[in-house]
Amino acid sequence: MILYAQLGCYLYPVKMLLRCTILLFCAVMGSGVAPISENVRIRLQGTTDGLDSRGEGFAALTEHVALWNGDDASLPAPDLLALAKNASEFRGALFNIFGVVELSTQLDTPWNGIAELFVRAESGTLFGVYLVGEQIPRVGATLRAPAVFYKTMEIAGSDGQLRSYPTFVTASVVVATPALPDVTQKMFLLIPALLFVSGILYIVVKNKNKQPPRNRERVHSSDVIEAAKETATQLPDNASDALAAMYEEDELI
Repeated sequence: MILYAQLGCYLYPVKMLLRCTILLFCAVMGSGVAPISENVRIRLQGTTDGLDSRGEGFAALTEHVALWNGDDASLPAPDLLALAKNASEFRGALFNIFGVVELSTQLDTPWNGIAELFVRAESGTLFGVYLVGEQIPRVGATLRAPAVFYKTMEIAGSDGQLRSYPTFVTASVVVATPALPDVTQKMFLLIPALLFVSGILYIVVKNKNKQPPRNRERVHSSDVIEAAKETATQLPDNASDALAAMYEEDELI
């Protein structure tokens, strides 16, 4: 018994080192998404469904997905209803998740660098995603990524009812999102229209400036002086009488 125990003490680290070497080799060779190891599966055994909590199993999955460096389109899409009913049977399984990000929050210490997302699938069902990494998809973006199923969480809604949400863990480096946000795409579509309108305005202003000036009769200063003298001689010297005369002239006109 002692011999086997001693052998076990030596063999277990050797197995662990071998598994780590294999995972490291896969990461270097670009194998993409690797399934969870036996050690991760053991650490997942203490996971409790329903509770909004994170423990040893969660830490194991976040460490595992941090080694991913590619995509795997051959992974199946998750049956969210089946996962919600039989979470323990699918825990640690790999899926290809897809949906639109509805909510995004950063986790507090000790889970810094991990975001909690709620994603709406095409069927309308919401599911949770823990995203390891700095690149976080914005709310409203389409998210597609390989992910490992973690557990279900029960969260009370605004009506007070508990709802169960399947939850996955993945890494930001394997998330496929649109290259440009919708707002940026719309701005790029507006640029040609703005250039077209600016070109039309430039042509109109340029043609307007080329129009020949209108022929205007020249008014000589001598004519103005003579007219002023005639008007001045016709008005009375008294101010009130002059105003009255000017008023009468305006009525005649």
